[in-house]
Parts: sequence; structure tokens; C-alpha cells
Amino acid sequence: MRRNGFTIAELITVVAIIGLLATLVIPVARFGMKRQKEIELRDRIRKITTAIDKYHDYKVRGQLKDPGDVTQGEYPKKLEDLVEEIELVDGRKVRLLRERDLTDPMTGKKEWATRSSTDDPESSFSDENNVFDVRSTSSAMSLDGKTRYNEW
Repeated sequence: MRRNGFTIAELITVVAIIGLLATLVIPVARFGMKRQKEIELRDRIRKITTAIDKYHDYKVRGQLKDPGDVTQGEYPKKLEDLVEEIELVDGRKVRLLRERDLTDPMTGKKEWATRSSTDDPESSFSDENNVFDVRSTSSAMSLDGKTRYNEW
């Protein structure tokens, strides 16, 4: 008489092997996801700082049709200014950033720690007069194990 199916010992062995593989794969998957977020963070910071630099160049060269508040300085007053269309003196309209570029991949929020060109260099707080630099608000440790994302 022949029986089809698996014995309890075979099932336990298969479940044990699957459990062992899962314990090995999950940390690797988490590492990969965190690595991908770090890559996205570097890319977002680069995009935002490039947009700030372009805004600065337009303002310094007098290429903005409406230069805005002259007491503001040569940098955007806030990051959201980079998402809005700006009109140049030659009639072109440009948008320096997309809305989604303002989302911090580490926190999932549109919140960034900014530095103003008028900030006290010794202070960790910004007067938010105009945006000169940007970094993440996440205090989580990066994969290098030495720095936090808000220090990038």
C-alpha cells in the first residue's frame, strides 16, 4: 500500500529551512531598502541645492522678471519658492523643482532643516530668512555607522 504526501518530519524540515532562509534574507532586504533611501536622499539634496544655486544665479544676474522682496537677499525665502514657476526677463517661465523633490525620503515628509545665509554659524537654528543650504531632519544613523542623516 502506497501513501501520497509528506511525513511530519519532512514538513518540519521544510519549515525549518524556510525559517532559516527568511532570517538570512530579511536583514539583507532591510539593508538594501535603507541603502536605496540613502541614494534617494543624496539625489534629493543634490537636486535641491542645484535649484537653490540656479535661483541664486538668476537673481544675481538680474534675470528674474519680478525679483521679489529686495531685503530677502539672493536666495529663495523658502524651499516652496523653488517649486513655483518663476518668470525670467526674457519671458521664459521655469520651475526649478518638482513638488515630489521636496519630500525627504528618510522621514517621508516635506520637512527639511535649512540654513540661511544670515544664520549665526555657531547656531544649530536657522532664522529662515532665506534658504542657503538644506539637510534631512532624520536623526537616524546612516549605514556607515558614523554619521546621522541630519549631518549630511
